[in-house]
Amino acid sequence: MTTEPVQSSADGNLALGAEFPTPSHDEWVELATKVLKGKAPDSLTVTTADGIGIPPLFVSDESRGDSGLPGSAPFTRGSAALGRTDGAWDVRQQHDDPDLGRANQAILDDLERGATSLVLDVDRLGVDSAADLESLLAGVYLDLIGVHLTSSTGGLTAARHLVDVWKKGSAPASALVGNLGVDPLATAARHGIEADVSMVVEAATLAAEFEAVRPVMVDTSVYADAGASDAQQLAYSLATGVAYLRELTTAGTSIDDACNALAFRFSIDTDQFAGIAKLRAARRIWARVCEASGAAAQGQQQNAVTASAMMTTADPWVNLLRVTVATFAAATGGADSITTQPFDSALGVSDDFARRLARNTQLLLLEESNLGRVVDPAGGSWYVEQLTDDLAAKAWDIFQQIEAAGGMASAISSGMVAEQIAASAEFVADRVAKRKAAITGVSEFPNIDEVLPERDTRAAEVADGLSLRRRSEPFERLRSSAAGAAPAPTIFLANLGTVAENTARATYAQNFFEVAGIKGLANDGFATAADTATAFVESGAQLAVICSADPVYAELAAPAAEALKTAGATRVYLAGRPGDHEAAWTAAGVDEYIHIGVDVLATLDRALTTLGISSDGTSNA
Repeated sequence: MTTEPVQSSADGNLALGAEFPTPSHDEWVELATKVLKGKAPDSLTVTTADGIGIPPLFVSDESRGDSGLPGSAPFTRGSAALGRTDGAWDVRQQHDDPDLGRANQAILDDLERGATSLVLDVDRLGVDSAADLESLLAGVYLDLIGVHLTSSTGGLTAARHLVDVWKKGSAPASALVGNLGVDPLATAARHGIEADVSMVVEAATLAAEFEAVRPVMVDTSVYADAGASDAQQLAYSLATGVAYLRELTTAGTSIDDACNALAFRFSIDTDQFAGIAKLRAARRIWARVCEASGAAAQGQQQNAVTASAMMTTADPWVNLLRVTVATFAAATGGADSITTQPFDSALGVSDDFARRLARNTQLLLLEESNLGRVVDPAGGSWYVEQLTDDLAAKAWDIFQQIEAAGGMASAISSGMVAEQIAASAEFVADRVAKRKAAITGVSEFPNIDEVLPERDTRAAEVADGLSLRRRSEPFERLRSSAAGAAPAPTIFLANLGTVAENTARATYAQNFFEVAGIKGLANDGFATAADTATAFVESGAQLAVICSADPVYAELAAPAAEALKTAGATRVYLAGRPGDHEAAWTAAGVDEYIHIGVDVLATLDRALTTLGISSDGTSNA
């Protein structure tokens, strides 16, 4: 193996592992191929929804783009040269409780315990007047706390109400911070209506006297909720931002002021490296737009929100892990502000405990991990740098397609955006269905006896365009259907041989079927096909799954399948790949084989249908 000279500490370099020889890339490939039993290491490459390949190893590559320096164009490494002020990002918590009195108390509680700004979902809150908004913000020091609006229905009504409240207060206009939340293109995409882009001009007029208030929020969470890929979200943010710059400058706003009128919201999920790279790429490509428009170099103001699409209603406690990873990614990626959703947000209106955990997730990363004190902590990672480059390039390509189609408004009205998102959403849905993208507590390791927290439900949002597609929902629908069935659905685990021989696949099978709420009836195992059939009859189950090791299958799988069918099994499964035995075992009575890579969702749907349970929870019997 080749070696490189060892650098001494005298030259200022810390030579970690310098006493070990440095292998070449070819040597690594050779060793990795041996471990993979002859397969090429590239066989481990994973392709994202954007068609970006993630290989198993990243190496130094001088051809990568220059990330620049923090605080300098293209702002890949951050918008400020010295990082965030006081080493902290803005802890921006969202409120949406339609009980305004309770919402006000929640707001004050958040602000007293660490939140530094607010996001008000005016649609869910049901804010109808300036008086409502004033009541909601009673006790809030508006000269110290930023107020940011979000609305899926768009319009300027809530923005006018907030301006009225600000003007009525005693705080000077120069001290007020916030965002009016106007984003007519996102509203058009969500509700399938024509976009009134001129709305941003009036919003800019409303905000003109407040130097720290931005009138427009380019909100990509609308597209992320519907299943848009990372590069698509970036492209839509660019195309939307460009549309608003054109509208504002046409109305007489300078290009610098127009750029300063916009802030951007990005959805971050559990793919932490993609989240980090997405925020870095967003700053880079927006800097390119500003440069091409003739604006002075400036960083992009970013709000990151933990993704709604990743949240689950089943085993919602696991959402605590999801939002922690997403919050970490947002902080590492350099977001100026972060909104961490409470773990119970998919169930309804969050309670005090859930909001506390969401708030403290950020505070722990800030005050105990000191994550905000490091400038671009992922910078220099070959993986992150390459992914940043790839996302930026892919997003720019999609952006150019949108511009060629007439801009973002045309791309939305023609259905181009919806079609692109649908393709990405189906790619992800297929990975989820086959558990290539496992959802802990839902598609893996289910707890079918769990008791869910009770929460006040929200009114269902009507969206005629893009709507929220929670990734876990198809699996949750199956489990909900099973939970409403009587008698409760079960499957007999036809364990063959000793415990040592059948445990691995029996555990896999039990986990597999309990994902759909079909309880696995366990046992230690049976020595003969006849004993297996007798126990099956006694169990009262209709379904059976044969579980054991390959050597036992060779002897007992076919007899067991025949015996189970004779005993009345409606459907017989076998845990594992059949290989050369498929024809014989299928002829003996095995209906389906469950193993890694199978379409879990479709298999479980067929199982429930066999039991007379439809996906809406009603009986087909």
